[in-house]
Amino acid sequence: MYESHRSFFAEPEALDITPGHSRSVPESLEDALGRRQESSEIQRCFGCHTTASTTKNQFDPSHAFSGVTCEACHGPGASHVAAIKSGTENAAELILNPGRLAPVDSVDFCGACHRTWQDVVGRGLTGIGVLNVRFAPYRLENSRCWKQQDARITCIACHDPHKPLTQGPGAYDSRCLQCHIERGAAKKKMEGHPGAACPVGTRNCVTCHMPKYEPPNLHSSFTDHWIRIVRPGRPYPN
Repeated sequence: MYESHRSFFAEPEALDITPGHSRSVPESLEDALGRRQESSEIQRCFGCHTTASTTKNQFDPSHAFSGVTCEACHGPGASHVAAIKSGTENAAELILNPGRLAPVDSVDFCGACHRTWQDVVGRGLTGIGVLNVRFAPYRLENSRCWKQQDARITCIACHDPHKPLTQGPGAYDSRCLQCHIERGAAKKKMEGHPGAACPVGTRNCVTCHMPKYEPPNLHSSFTDHWIRIVRPGRPYPN
């Protein structure tokens, strides 16, 4: 299989060169097809962009479901469904519930597709500049609160995987303020977290502390999950 030389981008609703591919005119038909990929790499692609492409350790994309469905995160559900229908008491134990994972395991679970800290550092992707803004778990784990082992800093603390992604920045204010308390509470202790209120404001927090970046040639902007005070003129932190 090949990674196509061209990709369709939703925002301009047009084809363009796939990121990482040369913009020069291909020298042959095979070059025009794109980049030939190893079978292990293809399996990883299908593993994140489809469901059930690998079953019983066998890669079989012909039986895959397009996109991310329930079993992509919860694993095989036949036994769970059968137990529910029969009224079995331990039905909840017959399927994986990622919501019960410890914070590190939870972020790594999402990072299986969105790239963990280890993925990025281990593959030398820390020096590629703004392109690594796409790897939300890696960026999140560089945040000060994560390094202080605050158990509330996980992907699912802000994102509900069962609902469409919330686009409006104000929708996340309540999550921010659960830790960073409003007005006059800057010195208050809250479950071991200082909870200092932002001196600038308490609305649209992510627009300042989680800015968006648009990597070159990707035709899309990405929210930087490295939560921090962004100083004007400071370089992008890798």
